Amino acid sequence: MRAIKQDWFRWANHDFCPGLNRYVYWLKEPVGWFILATLCSLLVGAFLSPLGWTVAMGLIGILILGLGFPWIATKAIYCELAPHRTEVHEGESSHLILQVTNRLPFPVMGLMIEGWDSTSEESSLSGTDKSLGSVGLARVPGWSKASYRLPYVPLYRGRYPKGQPKIACSFPFGIWTARRSLHKVQPVTVWPLLIPVQGSVEVSGNKRAESGFGQRVSTTGDFLGTRDFRQGDSLKSIHWVQSARLDQWIVCERGGPQRETLELCLDTGTSLGTKEERRENLAWRVRIAASLVEILIAHHIPFRLFIDGEPRAVGLGGQAREACFDLLAEIDLDGSNPCDRNSGRTTVGHRNKNGQGVAGRWSIHATGADGAQLDAHHVRLSVEQGGTGIRAVDQSHERLVHLDEDIATQVNYLLMEVNRETCSA
Repeated sequence: MRAIKQDWFRWANHDFCPGLNRYVYWLKEPVGWFILATLCSLLVGAFLSPLGWTVAMGLIGILILGLGFPWIATKAIYCELAPHRTEVHEGESSHLILQVTNRLPFPVMGLMIEGWDSTSEESSLSGTDKSLGSVGLARVPGWSKASYRLPYVPLYRGRYPKGQPKIACSFPFGIWTARRSLHKVQPVTVWPLLIPVQGSVEVSGNKRAESGFGQRVSTTGDFLGTRDFRQGDSLKSIHWVQSARLDQWIVCERGGPQRETLELCLDTGTSLGTKEERRENLAWRVRIAASLVEILIAHHIPFRLFIDGEPRAVGLGGQAREACFDLLAEIDLDGSNPCDRNSGRTTVGHRNKNGQGVAGRWSIHATGADGAQLDAHHVRLSVEQGGTGIRAVDQSHERLVHLDEDIATQVNYLLMEVNRETCSA
């Protein structure tokens, strides 16, 4: 019975005359049926009954008002759209500021802003839409300039708007929608979501820095001073007396040997599963990479970011944090470029092409150790520590991170395991 229903549904939705589509597609819009009804009414009035003329005049009036008002409204409205903040993280509540100038002497109703977030239409099908797909304005007074706050919670990383947002109006009858591009749009960059990873990182060495030998910022070593608390700092480094005196978190800054460069590699290849599952899997890989970037920068560890085997950025300092987040935000949502695992990789424990020591490699993959694709609910996180520093030791760890469980706890456990073996060595 089920097979019969599927065959009937397939037959009912089959396009038997694809060559005629361009001639009948206008009937998909309500205005097409109104035009067809008007022509039929005119024929009835001409050959059958004068009542057809009355019906035709009514339909013509509806067409004039239904087509004229949206066209005039979109032409007379001046709109500017700008974000409250130009950089936000996924899932972070923000808002857009819409400034509308109505140059008509009467109010305009039924305005819509469309095309800001192209992913909102797909996510709304699953009932999880929190982004700004389209928003309506009930009424804009005549001869006025008004500002509206539009709540916005981005679901995925990227630079928005993806296309050109448009102002639309189909008031009063909804038989036709007039659209026009917004006059001024300021884009916003959505950075990946940061996972609250609190693990510490112990990577050190005695390599020569670009400015010569010297002590560098470290979690251990000689006391250098105090500074404000940063995300990723260990609670053991808090200066409790200064924190109580200033009523804010203050940590002790220490100096250690020159840090060696660490490689952070991200594989954007697709996993198994549906399109939505593959997109979500890649999104969590990017989020894990962004969280590791945050930890490395908080601990002042220089690193190089590799995306699909290509070196993309060198991380050290606050500007590098924004640069890495911008690069991660530009990754395609569906991961169109597969990873070449042999490209751009250096040998652990040796020097790279710039002559700098490599302390290790952290990698986030969608494949297992044998190269087979993982399912959409798992991500492989591998850590290879090595180098020639005073505390470096060759070691390799990897873990399958289950995306349906607490991701922060799983990543913290792996970092604790690596740090424990590094300290014991």
